[in-house]
Amino acid sequence: MKIPNHKRTLFLALAGATGLVCPASAALLIYEPFDYASTEPINNGGSFLGDGNQTGALGLGTWSQTSQGTVGTPAAPPNNETDVSDGGLSFSDGGSNALPTTGNAWVRRNRVGQIATSSPIVAGGFSADNTTIWMTFLYQDLGFSGPDFGIGLSSENMVGNDNQSLAAAGVGVGFGINTSGGPARSISALYYDNATEFIRVTETTPTFNGPGASDVLLLAMKVEWNPDGTDDIISVYNVTDLTTEPTTPLATATVDLSQAEQDSLDVLNISETQVAFVDEVRVASTFDEAVGGGAVPEPSSALLGMLGSLFLLRRRR
Repeated sequence: MKIPNHKRTLFLALAGATGLVCPASAALLIYEPFDYASTEPINNGGSFLGDGNQTGALGLGTWSQTSQGTVGTPAAPPNNETDVSDGGLSFSDGGSNALPTTGNAWVRRNRVGQIATSSPIVAGGFSADNTTIWMTFLYQDLGFSGPDFGIGLSSENMVGNDNQSLAAAGVGVGFGINTSGGPARSISALYYDNATEFIRVTETTPTFNGPGASDVLLLAMKVEWNPDGTDDIISVYNVTDLTTEPTTPLATATVDLSQAEQDSLDVLNISETQVAFVDEVRVASTFDEAVGGGAVPEPSSALLGMLGSLFLLRRRR
C-alpha cells in the first residue's frame, strides 16, 4: 500500500523517534549523565552510587562501589561514600557555547578513606587499531587538600585506595589528578601495563593548587590506538573551546598494548580520595560527539517535535 506523503512523513518521524530506524550517528559510545535519583545526604540509610538502584547509562552496566577492596552494600555502605548529587554540573566555554547536560552528578563530599566506583562496559567500538577515542567529563574539586582522582577504561575494577590500584594485574588507559607537592595537584596521562599500579606522565604546571574549590572544568582524554609494535598514544586536555578539537595536550603517555589487551578494556572506573564532583562522562569516536555536538534528542522530545511538524503540515494542506 502506498502511504500518502503526509502520513509517510509521520511514519518516518515516529519510526526515528521510537528507534525503528537506525540513529544518524553511532559515534557516541558511552554517555553517563548520572541521571538517577539523588542519594544525598551521605550515609542516609544505605543509599549511595552503587547500591543497586543505578543501572548504568548508554554503554554502561550496573554501578558498584569499593573501598579498600570491600564492595559496599546497602547493609554495609562504604565509609563516606560517593553519592548521586541533587543537581548536576554545567559548563560554557569562552565563546558562550554550552555543553549539553542533564540529570544529577557523581559527588563525594566527605574526605574519609578512599573510594572507587566501577561500571562494566556493555558496548563495543573502543579498541580497534588505527582508530581514536575521546573521553570527556566535567570535574570540580571541592577543596580541602586538592584532588587525588582517576578516571579511565581498564580490564579490572579499582580497589579504592590512594594509588587508584586495580583489583588484579590488568591493562588500562586513563586520566589522573594527583599530588605534585603540597596542595598542588597535576593532571596526568596514565596507563596500566599488565600491572595493578599505573604509570603516568604529568603536566608541567599544576592545574589545581587548592585548598579552595576549583572552577568546573571540562577535561578530556584522547587515545590513539596503533597496531602492535607501535605505541598507543594517550593525551589529556583541559577543554576551553567546544567548537574546536584541542591539539596541545597537557601531558602525553605512550604504551604498546596488543589488540587483545585493548579488547579486554571492559570497565569504566572513577576513583577519588578527596572531595569532588564528576558529571557528563562521554566516550566517543570523535571530539564533536565527546562534547555533545552530535547528541540525539530524547525520544519523547523528538516525538513532540515530529507531531508539531505534522500538525503544521496538515494545516498547510
